[in-house]
Amino acid sequence: MSSIAADSDDGDDEQLLARDMIEVHGAEAAIVARDNVRAAALAGQRPQARHWIRVLEIIQRRQTDKEISIPCPIEG
Repeated sequence: MSSIAADSDDGDDEQLLARDMIEVHGAEAAIVARDNVRAAALAGQRPQARHWIRVLEIIQRRQTDKEISIPCPIEG
């Protein structure tokens, strides 16, 4: 397997993990992912910390997209 294929598989895994975390933790998903980043970094687990950073980015992007797609009522 090439490194490109492995990177793609990792990205797919991160997408699925982010989706599952949002489903389970809802609005708290980013907080849970951030805690996991911190724990991995403090434990000196650089690859795991990077993995959780990518998952956190996906979660934050999805939450931002969700906020943008919800129309706000116009008061006036």
